[in-house]
Amino acid sequence: MLELVDHREQSLIASYPKQYVATRSLKNGVGVLLRPIKAEDEGRFKELIKSLSAESLRFRFFEIFKEMPHERLARYCNLDYDRQIAIVAELQQSDGQIIGAGRVIAEPDGKSGEFAVLVCDPWQGLGLGSMLTDHIISVAKDMRLERIFAHVLSNNYKMIRLSDKKGFKMEKLDEETVKASLNLQ
Repeated sequence: MLELVDHREQSLIASYPKQYVATRSLKNGVGVLLRPIKAEDEGRFKELIKSLSAESLRFRFFEIFKEMPHERLARYCNLDYDRQIAIVAELQQSDGQIIGAGRVIAEPDGKSGEFAVLVCDPWQGLGLGSMLTDHIISVAKDMRLERIFAHVLSNNYKMIRLSDKKGFKMEKLDEETVKASLNLQ
């Protein structure tokens, strides 16, 4: 007896979003490749996390840790591209070293999404955070999100300044946290 296979089931997970691959140059002239993260980036993403200062870890993850467990790394690298996209910044003149990342995760309502940006300490101040933010805003618009937001520690002055420059509205949530929101429509 022949079994019929429904081929629609095989395409339930979105394919790799190649349209978000781009090359850019930092202020110092170094070339970077911006591209969606892949599951096989886990090792390089782990190296990025391990290279961060305690301050950068706290600003991005709201905690300081020595090492990110495999399960958590896998959640950051193995994505359902329909619901969330992470863009990594990879040095072009290297073995694929990742020096930054940005992501947007759609909320269940499909109208808003949380975003975050991370830049490796030696590469801060060269425009990468701004590049990643612009890229994430573009991705969020393609996802048809109406707004994006980020929770930012109130002493993360670089992120607050960047968000303000990009037109985000700031709302103080408590003594330690600010919510940066941007309407996309």
